Amino acid sequence: MYNTMEKEETLLVIVPGKNTPYGDCVYYILIAETGETLASHFCSGPGFAYGDLYSNRPERIKEWEGKLGSIKVKYIDETDISIDQIKERNKKWNESLNQQNYDTN
Repeated sequence: MYNTMEKEETLLVIVPGKNTPYGDCVYYILIAETGETLASHFCSGPGFAYGDLYSNRPERIKEWEGKLGSIKVKYIDETDISIDQIKERNKKWNESLNQQNYDTN
């Protein structure tokens, strides 16, 4: 339980996509709890993903902090969340998004 006066940080995770033959790939940044995809970027290596997706993007930081409050960003392998767990969360989020779109049409 956390202090209701202070909101917990929202954890965002950086997740690699499928590698190309050259070792680069698309990286995604997702809300860990829900699996919502916030952004993606094609990076030449994992070391660039943090800056390309988050730290070098002040407009994203401002937008996401406005939406989510305090944020913490980690690579998925720095968390106790497995790739399978985040994929399942993302699948459920996409299904709910698709249902919302279906309901409005």
